[in-house]
Amino acid sequence: MATSQGPDRIVIGVDFGTTFSGVAEGYSGTPVSADDVNVIKTWPGGKGISSDKVPSELVYDKTARGSATGADEADGWSMVMPDVFDVKDLQASLPTQRAEAEIAVRWGFQLRPDEARLRCMKLLLDPQQDSQLPSFVSKRDIKSQLSDSGKDAVGAVADYLRELYKHAIVELNKRYTTLFVENTNLQWVLTVPAVWSDTAKEATLTAAKKAGMGPDLKLISEPEAAAVYTLQAIQPNHLKVNDSFIVVDAGGGTVDLISYTIKQARPLRIEESVEGSGACCGAALLNAKFEEYVKSKLGNASFNRMCRKQEKTWRTALNYFEEYVKRNFDPTDMVDFNVPVPGLPDNEAAGVEQGFLTLSAVTVASMFKPIITEVIQLVEGQMGELRNRGKGVGGIILVGGFGQSRCLYTALNFQYGWNHLPKAMRVNVMQPANAWTAVVRGAVLRGLEGTELVVSRKSRRHYGIVMHEYFTPGIHPVSCKEWDTFKEVWMAKDRMRWFIEKGQTVSSAEPVLFSFTTEFWPVENKAMTQGLIVCDGEVAPVGYNKASSSTRVLCKMVVPLFGVPIHLWEARHNSQGQRYERLSFQLGMQVESGGLRFDMRVDGVVYGNVTATFD
Repeated sequence: MATSQGPDRIVIGVDFGTTFSGVAEGYSGTPVSADDVNVIKTWPGGKGISSDKVPSELVYDKTARGSATGADEADGWSMVMPDVFDVKDLQASLPTQRAEAEIAVRWGFQLRPDEARLRCMKLLLDPQQDSQLPSFVSKRDIKSQLSDSGKDAVGAVADYLRELYKHAIVELNKRYTTLFVENTNLQWVLTVPAVWSDTAKEATLTAAKKAGMGPDLKLISEPEAAAVYTLQAIQPNHLKVNDSFIVVDAGGGTVDLISYTIKQARPLRIEESVEGSGACCGAALLNAKFEEYVKSKLGNASFNRMCRKQEKTWRTALNYFEEYVKRNFDPTDMVDFNVPVPGLPDNEAAGVEQGFLTLSAVTVASMFKPIITEVIQLVEGQMGELRNRGKGVGGIILVGGFGQSRCLYTALNFQYGWNHLPKAMRVNVMQPANAWTAVVRGAVLRGLEGTELVVSRKSRRHYGIVMHEYFTPGIHPVSCKEWDTFKEVWMAKDRMRWFIEKGQTVSSAEPVLFSFTTEFWPVENKAMTQGLIVCDGEVAPVGYNKASSSTRVLCKMVVPLFGVPIHLWEARHNSQGQRYERLSFQLGMQVESGGLRFDMRVDGVVYGNVTATFD
């Protein structure tokens, strides 16, 4: 795979998920194909177990000092190293060591199964998603834990990402040597859901920068990353120019979908055909249903006692369900499962015998059915939108942790791809071998390539600004009438000008330009703050009302007008002979995979980047 021009660098992809997170990397100095991306598989607290991902869970230890990881490693060293080594010095030098004054953080596999923890933190970053937390997660408990630790959602996510960051550096040092890593540019590529709001993307970016993943940090949408990997990994895939396909990123907490159309095959270039959709119907709901089932069999008291006193028993059972049952259950092959529960006494009524719990195929099917049904409804929604726009569906790409499920693959294949359907109606369902890591692998490939994959995107909302326009009696309400001391005319205030409409196709290469004219008295500081207004409704209003729920301020843009040369300002005088200065300029808004980027330009020349502060 060709890489972009520039100094060699290590690209680190981070897939921060609702329930699990993954990290992968690739070096630009060596050609990297889809399956050559190196995925980190060992984690603190994992006790040597190999896993493509680590739980997105966090615990703050108020009374502990230092990192649990660092202490554990130092204790291990003290058992095997000669007395000549000072274990305290070694512990202090470990890269995961936290400062003495900080609250210690335990994360991922370091957590005990019976303790309360922060989980599904990712959903708290998006005000539009945090009300959609899975039923097994209490928003009240999460808020309480954040409050007790003196953290907000961004702070907690930053702490988790910091642990990922530090562990990634440890693994990079092992792979490339510390000297090489210290002298090589590191580029972090963090994935975000396609349905993420601009506010959530900015919050994610802020958390990642606090975690140390900067300054060369990029965001990319999860389905875009999955498409990059899958279309390279599955060859041939029978998709050609003008074919449309749906990416189904089925994770632990959420399932996100988006549809693309292939515009160019080599190099691959695609465009968004339908804006993203999604719901909280991920595979973690299966874990919750499995836990409910075991509780119903053992009884609440026995179940709680097992989690408290036989931690490894429940962890073994849950791991078996996670790694084997969820991934391998196939409704075309209804085979019962024997879930290991080592140490539990025989209980005929509960189905426990010789250290195994019988889990019938019928029971597993009942767990899957409502979740599969919701996923298919989401796919139907994307297909319906494609058909409404005159496009057919050439393929479905199934990725993510839940995307590895044979049951989900079989259900989608039966619904859309099997021979019982007329040939013209069949859709090729693609499930790459590395479905769980498709997103993080694609993030690395996208970072290495460096160029935009998606040539255009569908706007998920209306974007505009509040402005004044000339007052027209009978059209504008009298309440918005305001005198302009510069133009010396009556203007209508709080009018909306929408520059991007919901569902509009927006180029990834060219910015959308917002035209402005502003006036200043000579003694005034030439600073301008402009709010960017968004509307999620289908029809955007013509006027702005702060109290209305249909519109809101997405961010405030600070425009550096002081950088514009004096000769570009137009000198004017009002009827009183008072001199003022006028400037016509444009704000450029670039709609990128991971968010929005702004600049300010006069006569097509960019005079500075615009700083945006998101609410």
